[in-house]
This record gives sequence, structure tokens and C-alpha cells, in this order.
Amino acid sequence: MCSVTDELPTDSGEPSPDPAAFFAEFAARQEAERQRAAELQVYVQGMVRQFHLHKTIETIRLPDADGAFPTTTLWRASLVVVDANTLRNNIIYACRHEGAPTTLVNGANSQMLRLFCALHVLEELHEHYREWCEEEDVPVAKFVKHFMTSYAPLLRAVRQVPDGLLSTEEQDRVEILRVNDPDDIPSVTLALLLRAFYVSEDLKACRAVYGREFSSDEVRAWREVLRAGGDAGVVGSVFQAGAMVTGALGIGVWGLFDKLTGGLNPWLRLLIAGVAIGGGGYLYHRMPEERREGMRNGLAQALNVAAAFSAEYVAATTRMNRALPTMPSWEELVGEQQRQNVLTRACLHALARARGHQSAVELAELLPSLGVGQSASLVREVLYRYPGCFEPIYTGRWQVGRALVRAPRDLDEAS
Repeated sequence: MCSVTDELPTDSGEPSPDPAAFFAEFAARQEAERQRAAELQVYVQGMVRQFHLHKTIETIRLPDADGAFPTTTLWRASLVVVDANTLRNNIIYACRHEGAPTTLVNGANSQMLRLFCALHVLEELHEHYREWCEEEDVPVAKFVKHFMTSYAPLLRAVRQVPDGLLSTEEQDRVEILRVNDPDDIPSVTLALLLRAFYVSEDLKACRAVYGREFSSDEVRAWREVLRAGGDAGVVGSVFQAGAMVTGALGIGVWGLFDKLTGGLNPWLRLLIAGVAIGGGGYLYHRMPEERREGMRNGLAQALNVAAAFSAEYVAATTRMNRALPTMPSWEELVGEQQRQNVLTRACLHALARARGHQSAVELAELLPSLGVGQSASLVREVLYRYPGCFEPIYTGRWQVGRALVRAPRDLDEAS
């Protein structure tokens, strides 16, 4: 019988590895990796800042001559509902800081934010802008100019906010607001229906939207949330653009292969593909080690950059999502509401997030499973029932909110 000591290796005469040195080297490698990750994160954040700085010098994009807002080309925008005081403060800031677009304007013009307002906000703006200018010592002409050239082209005015679409809990909060400050009910209702970030310094209105008490410091911190929404859009657009380029390259390679071998027997095509892949592997192994090392390092660097973008995107979307009101599930709404009301809210929720105007057929395809009838014909009935909310653009095409400013017909055709 052998003992435990018989199983232990004998001394070969070589020096034993030093555990302390091993762990010190491991820690150094880990610290180097963390340092590289931190540098990449700073690089990504710098790219985002440069993107926003570049956008500040861009011309405001107008809705076209028919009132259709520009289509979001790459990434889904974050939805924002603004109140009258928010517009007031932003416009006054712009009047005092010429050439420095606000977060709202910059984010909306770059299509990272999508701005909505209820009709009463515009009515309040029209009623009080002269006294606001007098109080803040701002020229009326400058105030009107900034609103018409920078804010009005980006605002989606909802002339009729549908009633009866809220859950019981949401409606209870609105009824409390009705006692204290009924003027803000359309904006609060719109933010709830869209599940949009509500930008306001009115604590009672914020409580009605979010269902909790707010401090003055919290509601003043909305700019950081808006920046997060814009940052998420920038990083998301980079991701999507990269995916489109990669996909296009892949489609191009496959298209070339398909064109060259399309008339051959499928088994022969498979053999050719296998030979091509094997040949690529052979050439890789025949490369000098320095070149292979460079390829591996380049791939590793690309993966590290992608990881840094991913981390920045998660951080930005997390900040934005925390600022969104909680929405009841569709199952909860079906249990409380008439089926037509559930479909109306779903259409409003989906169309506000669509990349551009939609037909009834297209919008029906965007809807989640609701547990109610949601055919294209039923969707079309909803769109026609609320023309002050669902705005007809071209024949049979719709968007949420009306454009306040439109491009002249000749300018639109020239562009």
C-alpha cells in the first residue's frame, strides 16, 4: 500500500515558483486591463461629446411642407413631454446665451429626443410670453425669434389628449391633481399615455406622473436625464451603424459568391465554400507570426472598443429609463378598460415611437400582443377617431402631434 506522500512529486532540482511573484504579476495584468478599459471609456465619452458639439452648429431640421417630421434614420428617439415653464426657461436661457443651443434643442434636432407638448402649453406660452420677457428683462422680439426658429420646428403639438385611457391608479393620481392644479392635466396625461419623460419643475404635476413625492433638487436635475437620453441615442446609433456596415459587407461577400456559383450543384457549392474557408485558414497559418499577432491585437482592440460602447450605452439608458413613469401592463389595462380604449393607447404608444409616419397596416404590425382585436381596420378606426392626436400627413399616413412650423414647398422639393 502506498502512502499519501508517495503520490507527491519528487524534487526535480528546479526552483519552485514563487506564489507571491505569481499573484503580483496577475494583479499587474488585471490593473493594466482596468486601465485600458478606463481609457477606452474616456475615449467613447469624448466621441459622444464631440458628436453633441458638432450637432450644435447644425441647422434646425424643419418638418416638410405637409407637416411630416424627419424620419429617425438610425436609432429610436427618447420621448419627452415639456410644460410651459420648461419652454419659458429654455427660451430665456437661449436669449441670454446666443449661439449656445439648449439640451432640448440639441437633442431634438439630432433626433435623439422627440419633444411633445399638449395644446394648453402653447396657449399659456402665447398668453404670458410678454410678461415673462418683462420680468426677465429679455427683448420680446428675441424671445419670439428663438421660439419660432429653434423650438417650434421641433415640437409635436398634441391638440387633443384622449380621455379615458388611463388605468385606475393613474386616474386616481390625476384626480388629486385636478383639485390642486387642473391646468397641467393634459400634459400629465400625455406623459403617462406615451410613457415619456415629463420635464417640469411643478412638484404636484411630477407626483401625478411618477406616483411619488419629488424634491425641488430632483426636478431641477432633469438636464442630466436629457443628456443621458441623447447619449444613449448617439451610442446606439454607432452600434446600429456598425451592424449595418458589417451586414452590408457580409451580404456583399455572399452576393459575390452566389453570383459566381449560382448555377452549380448545391453540393459543389458547399465544397467550394469549404475549400475557400480552408484556404483562408491555411493562408492565416502561413503568415509570419508578427502579422498574425497584429491581426489578433486588432481584433482584441475592436472587441474592447465595442465593450466600452456597450458600457456607456447601458449607463445612459439606465439613467433615462429611471426617469420614465411606470406603465401598467397591457393585461392590466384589458382587465380595467374597454377593448377599444386599450387599442387606442397602444396605437398612441407605438406611433409616438415609430421612426416616421405610418399607415394603419404598418402601425398594426408594430403593436404588441394586446389580447384585444388589433387588425389594420380597427387601427384605422382609432386613427380617424382622434384627429387632434393622430395627425394625418399624407393620404393614409399618420404621426402623433402636429407640426407648428413647416418647410416652404419649394425648399422641401429642392432638398
